Amino acid sequence: MEAGAFAWRHGGDYRRGVPWFAPDSFPRPVDRPILDAFDAVWDGLGRPGTWWTAAERLGIVDATRRAEPRGIGVEAIDLTTLDPAPAGGALSPLVHEVVYRVAVDAGRITADWAATAVDLLGPGPYTELVALVVQTVPVDRLCALLGRGLAPLPPPQPGDPTRQVPEGMGEGGAFVPWLVDGWDGPNVARALSYVPADNARRLQVVITMYSGGSRFDEMVWEHRALSRPQIELVAARTSAVNECFY
Repeated sequence: MEAGAFAWRHGGDYRRGVPWFAPDSFPRPVDRPILDAFDAVWDGLGRPGTWWTAAERLGIVDATRRAEPRGIGVEAIDLTTLDPAPAGGALSPLVHEVVYRVAVDAGRITADWAATAVDLLGPGPYTELVALVVQTVPVDRLCALLGRGLAPLPPPQPGDPTRQVPEGMGEGGAFVPWLVDGWDGPNVARALSYVPADNARRLQVVITMYSGGSRFDEMVWEHRALSRPQIELVAARTSAVNECFY
């Protein structure tokens, strides 16, 4: 049995850097760059982040996995009524509600709601929370669609968050500060630049699962099983279902 397969079946060996997403752990072929991007995400989950500890980061991912859509007509919870203090080492009710909204109810995120969440959590913790959700949902979703079990979460590593605000941040029409100095790229690429390490891992997942590298500007793709029009149709339909108006 290959080391990667053993790591997947037995929870992975975080200390030795054994891959969490070995090719033979999937019932169908998955491009290696995608699996490498997934491994990078999982390696980062259990490490202290910019604003959250490793245990808190893993708690956010666990809450993401447990989030379920609420029934039609259920009113949104006022964030200002929720306790911001964690209880017994668990995430606070406020953090749980923000995770829920980002993970399964993003269509109801408004500028006012986001402003309240950022005010209560802080721009750094809020941005990192969003980054953790958007990194892990695609990984879990692909595993589920291919009939592969969800990867176990890595053990939390010791250490404190850096709490460092990157240079060049500023306001630019987004819900949170983002990179403004010298930026010359699409907004989607800098959306979570307040947390550079997580943003880089998120972009690697996007690149490998979407364009497959440096071919984004090419109108004809021959490196994917689907043509570019087919891929863009899937992307547009997914965005519409998720009420993403970008």
